[in-house]
Amino acid sequence: MKRNRPRLSRRTFWVLCALLVCLRLALTGFQQAYIWVGGAPLDDELMFRAANSITAGQWLGAYDYLTLSKAMFFPVWLALLHALHLPYLISGAALWCGAALTAAFAFSPLWRKKDPEQGRVLTLALFAVLAFLPSSWASYTLRVYRDNIFPALCLYFFAGMAGMALRAVFYTAKQKPLWPWLLAAGVGLACAYLDREDAGMFLLPFAGAATIIVLVVLVGKRRWLCCAAQAIPYAVLAAGVLTFCTLNYTHYGVFALSDFSEGSFAAAMGAMMRVDTDSDKPYLSVPADAREKIYAAVPELEPLAYWLEEDDQLQNDFRDPGLDDYRAGSFYWAIRRAAQFEGIYADAQTAVGYWQTVADKINAACDAGTLPSRTGKRTATSQPIKAEYVPATLSETWNGLCHVAGLRGCAPYEALRSIGTEEDFAAWSGYLHCGFNSAAEAGKDTPYYSLYQKAVFAVMQGWAWVYSILLTVGAVCALFFHLTELLPWIRKKCTAQTVVPWLLLFGIFGMALLRCAMIAFVEVSSFGIGTSTMYLATVHPLLALYAFVGLFLYGRPLKRKETA
Repeated sequence: MKRNRPRLSRRTFWVLCALLVCLRLALTGFQQAYIWVGGAPLDDELMFRAANSITAGQWLGAYDYLTLSKAMFFPVWLALLHALHLPYLISGAALWCGAALTAAFAFSPLWRKKDPEQGRVLTLALFAVLAFLPSSWASYTLRVYRDNIFPALCLYFFAGMAGMALRAVFYTAKQKPLWPWLLAAGVGLACAYLDREDAGMFLLPFAGAATIIVLVVLVGKRRWLCCAAQAIPYAVLAAGVLTFCTLNYTHYGVFALSDFSEGSFAAAMGAMMRVDTDSDKPYLSVPADAREKIYAAVPELEPLAYWLEEDDQLQNDFRDPGLDDYRAGSFYWAIRRAAQFEGIYADAQTAVGYWQTVADKINAACDAGTLPSRTGKRTATSQPIKAEYVPATLSETWNGLCHVAGLRGCAPYEALRSIGTEEDFAAWSGYLHCGFNSAAEAGKDTPYYSLYQKAVFAVMQGWAWVYSILLTVGAVCALFFHLTELLPWIRKKCTAQTVVPWLLLFGIFGMALLRCAMIAFVEVSSFGIGTSTMYLATVHPLLALYAFVGLFLYGRPLKRKETA
């Protein structure tokens, strides 16, 4: 007997999509944002200050040691929402729903052989899987920080590249044009690259590999115009970077996205990390004994010694009492603030010249043997990769992957109460058009949530528990079936239509592992703060995509005979 399969008309599909979006936004409507005025000057407060400056027509505001320290797309996003009078949390959720829907359509060529009404069921299912991913509403999204939108921007990029690759393989240019997907990938790539400094290391390997593979397919089909269109994502990225660099040059005289991860400051930090040390404490990039050698060799740094070694407030803000020293992830902020106190950040040109002098003198001393050197010349604020970090990084990578699969740290509320004055809350709420969890429970310092909010949060947490089981089982099974698909390849001729989807899934899983490894290395070398959902939130949608698509392509059970 022929089985009845679920079907959806085009109208019903879009009605259900609209209902799912409304439900997803309604869930976010029960949430409240979180701020800590005075406690996050390097993160949330920096972004909020920059957004207000953009609104005032002053770009990122008056120059200081923080102005060009981070990628600044997120303040542009906040300023845009303010100009449009859109609520912050709802807008972030809407951006995520858009990315989820784009990803669902991106993979729809894989079920092209299905009846169109059956294919819409699969597209809707994938959209729902992504839209209601518990990490997309986790407590980190309640902060006024760039990671609120970063996973969505990355998902737009991956969806665009996947949609392009699958349409290049399964359709002709007349049937399915490639440029809209390449444009979506480019916008996601550019915005993500301008949102976080590590986005390039995460996204560009996938972009490069996908471009090369698709070019091989397109050249074989002699689709030269489509080959040329492969430049679109990189052109959009270049345009975005050029725009931000030009704005920074116009206002501060520095043609760069930031002066933190590139340029003279990164060169100075890389030079400092060259200097050999007797310390074997973990997480230290420039230990106290190395700093003493540097102070003696570079007179320009002597004024900073007071602030780094003697000033109580600066040490209280950045020094780790357990290590009795500055962790690698804190030292660069500490030395920048010390330089601020000495007037080095009076303007960008002064800062650039100062750090370049420091870098040149340390490198010259290391090259001459005046200072003991443990590495070659490098420009970076991150720790150099060492063999001793490999075991710990691999272990933490596994911990991160388990953290993601188990959907840990995905509570839909912030357990801490927002901190600030009434004036602070009025200013932030007026600009962001959203409320904060500033009210406290009677007799406690924990945030107050209504019974309705608690009920909704309980449902969301219950769904997270169910989702974690489905995600773990689905990802493990998909990985097994995905790898076993290699066996038939050995025995039969492969085509682009079989190889490209397999490689696409391989790339998605590989990028999930790469992100876990990137965060793991930073954790074991610089911070030691434990596994964080915020930094791993880009992995969750990749793992969900891998499980859903992998099971669809390769996880079919033994085929049942159907009778007419």
